[in-house]
Amino acid sequence: MNKSLISIADLKYNDLEKIFKQILLFKKNKASNRHKGKSVGLLFEKFSTRTRLSFEVAISRLGAYPIYINKSDTQLSRGESIKETAKMFSLYLDALVYRTSKQKHMEDFVNFSDIPVINALSDFEHPTQIISDIFSIKEMKPTENIKKIKILYIGDGNNIANSLCLIAGILDLNLIICCPKGYEPDSKILKSVKNKIKITHNPQLAIKNVDIVYTDIWTSMGMEGEEKRRLKDFKKFQVNSELIQGAKKDHIFLHCLPAHIGEEVSKEIIESKNSAVYLQAENKIYTAMAIIDHCLS
Repeated sequence: MNKSLISIADLKYNDLEKIFKQILLFKKNKASNRHKGKSVGLLFEKFSTRTRLSFEVAISRLGAYPIYINKSDTQLSRGESIKETAKMFSLYLDALVYRTSKQKHMEDFVNFSDIPVINALSDFEHPTQIISDIFSIKEMKPTENIKKIKILYIGDGNNIANSLCLIAGILDLNLIICCPKGYEPDSKILKSVKNKIKITHNPQLAIKNVDIVYTDIWTSMGMEGEEKRRLKDFKKFQVNSELIQGAKKDHIFLHCLPAHIGEEVSKEIIESKNSAVYLQAENKIYTAMAIIDHCLS
């Protein structure tokens, strides 16, 4: 069985701790040739800036060769099955970084591949992003026990929220999810973490004395038809100068980007001294290095 990463649930506490240590080492040393001569494919079915660039740079810094694969240039676009494509990829590549709109496609690639598959985003999870984000929190609050840091995620119960819930369950994090009713994270995930996650629908109460404020776009790719309704439903969940008053003065603001300024977050918040969105984005490089190293080792 290859060592793939399609869900945070694929990892245990010790796995995450090892990955966090590797991220730190890679951030200090920047490069390593430990995977020289290997080839890693990047199959991206959805648009990407940070995730694609961070993985391409990470693969190169590990001494391996990144091969970007446009789905429209492959036989997948002409009806070839994932099973057949996965077999071919396994012959040519040492690992695959995959970004897709359907978690089922991700699972099928893993089932039919002889090489590790890394989830670079699906409609259900974004594990590499969340591992990077938790590392960023640990890095910015090195003297604090991560279990005692109060983390608020405010917004849609999407793939980011799902992965946050799963990692919170493994690391025993103090996580609050604040969203409109009907937009909660996946019910099976919430059940699997045994009610460790606090769910609320009141932003003013949820943000009181939190250390971390994390938000994401309200309408993800593929949900454009819901945008009008979502803008109305999420109107009171914008992170702005009024709402942020409830957080601790030294709070950290996170956003996985791209941001829709004026929707989920106001301009003054994302540009404030408390915002760590660019550190967050930079750490995706070192996280990608550590995850590729984990899967190829």
